[in-house]
Amino acid sequence: MDWDRVWLKEAGKDRFRENYGSCVLVSLIMILLTGNGVPAAIERRIEDITFAVWFIVPGLVFIAVKVFAFSVLEAGASRFYVENRDYPARVSKLLFGFQCGHYGNVVLIMFLRDLFLFLWTLLLIVPGIVKSYEYRMVPYILAEQPDISSSDAFAISKEMMQGQKFEAFILDLSFIGWWLGSAITCGLLGIFWTAPYQAATNAELYGNLRDDWMRKHSGAGSWQ
Repeated sequence: MDWDRVWLKEAGKDRFRENYGSCVLVSLIMILLTGNGVPAAIERRIEDITFAVWFIVPGLVFIAVKVFAFSVLEAGASRFYVENRDYPARVSKLLFGFQCGHYGNVVLIMFLRDLFLFLWTLLLIVPGIVKSYEYRMVPYILAEQPDISSSDAFAISKEMMQGQKFEAFILDLSFIGWWLGSAITCGLLGIFWTAPYQAATNAELYGNLRDDWMRKHSGAGSWQ
């Protein structure tokens, strides 16, 4: 499927502007809650119980929060921006993963995505990056069908991104100037423009790839 990067960004910008306040709030919440990555690995040996209490335990707590809350919020943010393509979505859609009736499945699939990406990155950086694009649509697929099986979610994302990974990479690179501007403004531009603008554009990409996938599988009648 061919799609135009400029058109995609313009469509995302339009959807973002139409519901500006809610988009900014959703992206701000996601930045504040999930902006930091997993803490760096602690390399030196554990010498006493104090070290374990002050460093290992908080790390495990962070990982648990990431698995059972932050990843679910990511699926909720995906739901928000997908709905926002059609009408001004409500900020409460952030909680979709907790309220959809399939919380456990959302947790499992998002955990598997993060685990697979971690293992691929351990192998080599480049394969990890490639796989991150291959699994890119998983949160959006969950946002629309939270009861989908893990095998189907990954298979559909892989198929949707087949032949699209490099173009998606170029799409991401096109936001570098905006993120440099965000750095110069101490993150303010990122909060009030760049993050929601890019999120809305990514939802447009998903919508286009989803529609193309559905056309190819029109006889199936559903995601599965």
